[in-house]
Amino acid sequence: MKLLFQVTAIAALCCATGIARGQVNPFSQEYFELEALKKYEAIHPPLASIPPPAPGENEALFGAHLTRSAMLLEMSTEKKHLPVRILIYGQSITGSQIFTEDITDYLKKKFPYADITIENRCIGGFGADRIIRTAPHDMYNSCADLIIFHVYGGEKNGELEELFTNLRKYTTADILLLSHHTVHPLTAADDFSANYLRYIANKYDCELADISYEWPKYLAANKMVPGDLLRGDGTHPNRSGNWLLAQLVGRHIKYNPQSLNPSNQSVQTLNAANVYERSPDGPITFTGNPWERKNGIVKGHTPDSHLKLTFYGNRVDVIAGQLPKTIKPGGVKILLDGKPIENNLTLFAITRPTWGPHTWFPLVMRVSNAKPLIAEDWTLRIDKVDADSTNYTFSVKGSKTGLDGTGSSTRRFVSNSGRVVIDSTDFMFMPIKKIFKVNVPVGFEAYWSVIPLYQKVYHPPIATDRTKVYKTTLVQGLDNNILHTLELVPIGDGPVPIEAFEVHRPPLH
Repeated sequence: MKLLFQVTAIAALCCATGIARGQVNPFSQEYFELEALKKYEAIHPPLASIPPPAPGENEALFGAHLTRSAMLLEMSTEKKHLPVRILIYGQSITGSQIFTEDITDYLKKKFPYADITIENRCIGGFGADRIIRTAPHDMYNSCADLIIFHVYGGEKNGELEELFTNLRKYTTADILLLSHHTVHPLTAADDFSANYLRYIANKYDCELADISYEWPKYLAANKMVPGDLLRGDGTHPNRSGNWLLAQLVGRHIKYNPQSLNPSNQSVQTLNAANVYERSPDGPITFTGNPWERKNGIVKGHTPDSHLKLTFYGNRVDVIAGQLPKTIKPGGVKILLDGKPIENNLTLFAITRPTWGPHTWFPLVMRVSNAKPLIAEDWTLRIDKVDADSTNYTFSVKGSKTGLDGTGSSTRRFVSNSGRVVIDSTDFMFMPIKKIFKVNVPVGFEAYWSVIPLYQKVYHPPIATDRTKVYKTTLVQGLDNNILHTLELVPIGDGPVPIEAFEVHRPPLH
């Protein structure tokens, strides 16, 4: 049996990545987690195994809110490996490397033919009040089919409402929300939080892994106490606790044919040849001669014949058709709403800024802009630090914009070009100093990148694996309440095979 599985920290082309320039942090939260676990296990050796959880009381309903992602997973076969992108987001409970490995192992065994990409962008120590600031860099342009999410807080000040509203406004991802595991006898605050997360799940059509209910039930059934599944800090799961968490989460990822979940309706798949043949005046049309139609795909050859897709939505993926291995595909230029797509000045994303010294915390939680962006790399450099390390003077420089101004960490910063805006509350100098006992020194640099959310030119990949689905995001970040057109104009350097388009239209406009 061939197992297809990929765990990666690199997002697919055109989907916004969380870290600039492929930076690798030697002080990652994974490193610190494993070091803490080694110290704990030196005194408390890990158990060889623990019993699996008993079936859930309502397990027949599991997966009811994961229609699209679970269907992709379960419909993958030996002859067709459907791609599924999974993003894990939140803070340290789901940010654990061991949890990522355990859920990976669970899904690998459950869906052996699915072409799965898992990315964990969690930030340990970031509650809802901070995750809401980094979410635009990490989640909204991730192109995820499924988001596994857990965070503490956000009930009282509206961060969870804002975050899930934005997820339903900018993404079509299925969402698997986790409530909190038990670290001590339940309190009124625990009950309030668990009930609030149940309310969020119902309101925003999320699958809920109700860990707050299942965890103490498991402890009681197996005559355990909370500390049996936790590290020495009394909060984070140990090796057994992470395994249990992966089982409780993973069993929700299943296709439920009785589901009425509307998430599957947010993504429309249009087979190019079939749609045109059924309705020549429908969403797929041609200017000039229609493209060649054969074996369920369309092929474009010459620049005088455009394929035009008309749609409502904020994102379009293309699935490449497959040619004989001896034929190299040609390329197409992309027009959006009748103009070269690169003329659109709004289709850019900003990656999450890199971390501070000796920490995984980003030096800046959020970078935004007041003026149109261009694709480039940015550097923030610390130029001066006050004697008491409470005020940091810095400069910013773009790889194309050049030196773009200086600012102070105590005030909102807007660069000379307007391409960099940083609120004073988004600087992490003081939390890094307080938690990690490190002062950010003069000369320290943080980086981020501005990346386009479109393909200027699309070249279908050469199909070397006939079981693989070759999918590419052509554009994302559009206003999904406006009728758009996307035109593919052959360059003339070879046949351009197109099997289908996937049009994403989030439920909130």
